[in-house]
Amino acid sequence: MRQYKWILPLIAIIGVVIAIFWIIPAEDSVIDQIQKIEIEELKRENITLKQTNDFLDEKVEILEMVTDSLTALIDNDQQVIEKLKQKKDEKISAIDDFTDDELYQYFAGFDTQNKENW
Repeated sequence: MRQYKWILPLIAIIGVVIAIFWIIPAEDSVIDQIQKIEIEELKRENITLKQTNDFLDEKVEILEMVTDSLTALIDNDQQVIEKLKQKKDEKISAIDDFTDDELYQYFAGFDTQNKENW
């Protein structure tokens, strides 16, 4: 039995060496596989986000063009409104200078110029 005392520690050492060189690398490879899968999923998500971003950029460009055209229309409408206000103010100031008879003729539609003889 004395001869076999060294066998038990030798089996323990061999077991530890097997664990170090065979089981632990297997766990590392599983972890590496999980990380690779996560990286692939993140790459796919990144591609999806890039496509969404490109689509939204195109929408923004279209909306900016619409905004620019609407701004131009608003500017044009404001110019028309200013011209109409100016004409209205000119008519009001012209009417302010009318005498009573001229006001009556203006609103009644009479013309003092005799175009035809009755």
